[in-house]
Amino acid sequence: MREALALVRASWLTASSYRLGMMMSLGGLIVTILPMYFVAGALQPVLADRISTEGGNYFGFLVVGVLAFSFLSTAVNAVSGAIASGISTGTLEAMLSTRARLPALIAGLVGYAFTWTAVRGALTIVMAVLLGVRLSAAHSGIALLILALIVMAYFGVGLMAAAMVLAFRTTGPLPQVVLLLSGLLGGVYYPTSVIPSWIQSLSSVVPLTYGLRALRRVWLDGLALREVIPDVVTLAGMAIGLLALGVAVFALGMRYARRAGTLAQY
Repeated sequence: MREALALVRASWLTASSYRLGMMMSLGGLIVTILPMYFVAGALQPVLADRISTEGGNYFGFLVVGVLAFSFLSTAVNAVSGAIASGISTGTLEAMLSTRARLPALIAGLVGYAFTWTAVRGALTIVMAVLLGVRLSAAHSGIALLILALIVMAYFGVGLMAAAMVLAFRTTGPLPQVVLLLSGLLGGVYYPTSVIPSWIQSLSSVVPLTYGLRALRRVWLDGLALREVIPDVVTLAGMAIGLLALGVAVFALGMRYARRAGTLAQY
């Protein structure tokens, strides 16, 4: 844990030295939320019936979708980005030669990215509430649990992408394809019920589909956990499977890189 916190602190010190970038990142939330609010208001009469079981308010529907997708994006890209940066700067091999355990190193490498995403997410929620979104405070704990399961599922994909960086120095199209399919088929910007029937069945293999549906019903509609159990159980099964697969693929990539002696070669 101490090693992970030290790496998070190092990332924070590096990021905080670029104060203008941090301010622009936070200021960009206003540029994102306000247009979303006005567009959602215009589309509310059109989509009200379609999202009646997922909050009923399209602005709230969008906010929850965008929030989950931001964590999803971090889960998919953070590990491979940190590994690629460590290889290019020559620090990865040095870190791996220390006594720190690999899980602690990975946690430290991605800890700042997730912390910053959480800060931006919290500010997004605050602005959304000020603009009229009603979230069930009593069910926030369950909502965070569902969000954690979404992150777990896509973190497995992130580990696979990191393994590709270790072995081939590129993630290939994997992160982009996963993000594109999740954004289009997972119900981020619109309910999955409006997707054409010939492609709608594909949304059933996207973890975000189950995560967002459960998250919105719990957080926006105030439903209890037992009322979204089918979606949560399916999401949990996918998360465990993808995370296990990601760990196995990452271990293979690390073993290959060590055997080939390419950890320090970019």
